[in-house]
Amino acid sequence: MKAEECKLSSVFTGTKTYEIPSYQRPYSWVESNTQDLINDTLEAFEAEDSEYFIGSIIAIEKERDHRFEITDGQQRLTTLVIILAKLRDLIISSDAKQSLQGRIMPINALTGAPEKPRLYVRDQDKQFFIDHILAGKPIVDKSDLPVTQLRFLTNSLIVEKHLQHFDQKKLCFYANYLLENIYVVFVKTENFQSAYRLFNVLNARGMSLSNADLIKNKLFAITPVDQDHEQIKDKWDELEELISIPNLDVFFSHYRTSITGDRQRVDLNKEYENYLDTFESDSITFLNQLISSAKKYNRIKENKFDDAFTRRILSSLHRVSHDEWIPPLLCFMKYITDTKELNNFLQYLERVTYQNWVRRLGKTQRNTVYYNVINLINRGGTVKEIIDKIKEYANNEEFLNFISADVYGAQYATAILLRLEQELQDTSVTKTYEGTISIEHILPQKLSDQYWQERFSEIEHKNLIHKLGNLTLLSGRKNSAAQNYSFAKKKEIYNSKNRLVSFDLTKEVCGIEDYTKLVLEERHKKLLKLAGEIWSIN
Repeated sequence: MKAEECKLSSVFTGTKTYEIPSYQRPYSWVESNTQDLINDTLEAFEAEDSEYFIGSIIAIEKERDHRFEITDGQQRLTTLVIILAKLRDLIISSDAKQSLQGRIMPINALTGAPEKPRLYVRDQDKQFFIDHILAGKPIVDKSDLPVTQLRFLTNSLIVEKHLQHFDQKKLCFYANYLLENIYVVFVKTENFQSAYRLFNVLNARGMSLSNADLIKNKLFAITPVDQDHEQIKDKWDELEELISIPNLDVFFSHYRTSITGDRQRVDLNKEYENYLDTFESDSITFLNQLISSAKKYNRIKENKFDDAFTRRILSSLHRVSHDEWIPPLLCFMKYITDTKELNNFLQYLERVTYQNWVRRLGKTQRNTVYYNVINLINRGGTVKEIIDKIKEYANNEEFLNFISADVYGAQYATAILLRLEQELQDTSVTKTYEGTISIEHILPQKLSDQYWQERFSEIEHKNLIHKLGNLTLLSGRKNSAAQNYSFAKKKEIYNSKNRLVSFDLTKEVCGIEDYTKLVLEERHKKLLKLAGEIWSIN
């Protein structure tokens, strides 16, 4: 291993090229990271500091003094290339332009063709980076760009915003300052193992690594060098494509719980290191299992099931304020694929999830049932045994007491009403609800209209106003319009826009002639009975 201070001019010089290897995370710097680097170097430039140190770069020397594989520092190095490329674009002088072009991607003077780039980013983004950053080609269509390519573009625009008001002299002097006065510590190692150790020691530099980054690096570290790292890269790329990079850590957490059936005791990446040891360096088998689970996870998250009943239950579960129910479902789907058995399990999973949510149990209590179910599934329990385990945690009486009381204002109120709305439809009907949905008080919150004053006393109003039987669903716009009017005026507003209403709960209200205390109480009993049918665990 060798470490030395280097000017950027000696980093971007000669025939030196740098490659971002497969085990590295994608380019992840956001606007604030780039702004910090620009501001720091501009302050040093304007203060005329003779030297300014911006951190370290760790690289494996693949060809002596020529080709390097970047292990740590890719975010900083990539952003420096983006800055130099934007300076190249802004500077008019052909000599200065040519000099900067040579630092990032030399151009053959005789043919005008580009030569090897100084920096090769990951394969998925390589051509975009060459075309639109290093070669400066304009982007015709910016829609649907992958996250990483969008970051290249966004950070390039941030650099332009900082520099576009500089005159030509200042642009050239700043470019020269970057190359001659900005320093890095360049650490060269001879092999992956040495670079990996340093990488883990220094991973807190710059932008902290995610658990997924560290798990990925562990995979490469435990795989013997003589085995095919390219296959690991391809498998990991498939995983990223399935889950998306920002969601990987959440998926890894759910997958871990579906295996262990226990709470997390140390850092997630540390738990995976211990788990990976059981594979005895067989990274491909581990990745195949991950990918298989990732496909199931996607089906759950996107509710991609053919069966209408399955979709109904899942849409209901997705309205819960937590997603702790996902690991037991992932675990169940690993072993059992029959739709009938899946639906039998799902309806009990929904029931216990809603009961515990409405009963306001803490996370530890909620997870107890999930952990026990996961452990039973992993031990080979039958569907009947699994459902019997869920039944042990039933508390129908307490659940129905909560639902019978004031519901409006509770975290679960909208989810309860939407699930009741679903149940009014045949199972062959699947509805999706978008836009602003609000809860409407049929008996208004203020007894300002004579219609209501004649039918409800102050005490009756206070006792009934927030009960389930007095609530329905509306779009946000219609809710605002309904306000405290009489029942006839409210129905007119509910039925506005071609006399159509989005919600069957509200359509039923529109069929009522006179909204009295008795009507409200009967509606309350009816909805409570329906709630009991949906969520009671018998």
